[in-house]
Amino acid sequence: MNPDIGRAATRIALFLIVASLLAMRWIPRESAEFIVTVLVIGIGLVMLGIVALLTRLGR
Repeated sequence: MNPDIGRAATRIALFLIVASLLAMRWIPRESAEFIVTVLVIGIGLVMLGIVALLTRLGR
């Protein structure tokens, strides 16, 4: 994988995770926004895992 693509994907995934974790502080637990925020954290974690896997396989 191109290092620039991996770096960009990692930054995007980290942004999704950090922004969602910060937003969870003010979102009520019983709202639909909370579920979406949890899903976004999951998407960010999966994205980080895929980048790590592709980086590992690329070596």
